[in-house]
Amino acid sequence: MSARRRWMRFNLVGLMGFALQTTTLWALVRWAGVGAGVGITVAVLAAVSHNFVWHECVTWPNLPRSQRVKRWLYFHLSTGAISVLTNLGVTLIVMNATGLPVLPANVVAVAIASTANFWINDRLIFRAAPALRKSS
Repeated sequence: MSARRRWMRFNLVGLMGFALQTTTLWALVRWAGVGAGVGITVAVLAAVSHNFVWHECVTWPNLPRSQRVKRWLYFHLSTGAISVLTNLGVTLIVMNATGLPVLPANVVAVAIASTANFWINDRLIFRAAPALRKSS
């Protein structure tokens, strides 16, 4: 699969995850009365879990099932950590600096984290073993 096609699929999955993240964040902050920091963290982790499943099926299909648990762990340790830290830090900074509500401020954070997450996933988490790359 070409890098462009993979990037497009990555962003499609990301948009679905973003919809889940913003809906979860809105529900937690608005309905459950959870603070922004906790709401952001829970919402991001829900999106990260969602995105892993879809990336396995759509963005990086046909990788060996035997490595799925290892990829899941690395995905959560890398993408999850980057996403939580970026979403928390950038969202709270934007909220404090501009007075924006949590959801628009979170859009800025997601945009910043997405490029780093694609590179890490494409180069480290979902890359096929060298032998597999030669045969495709």
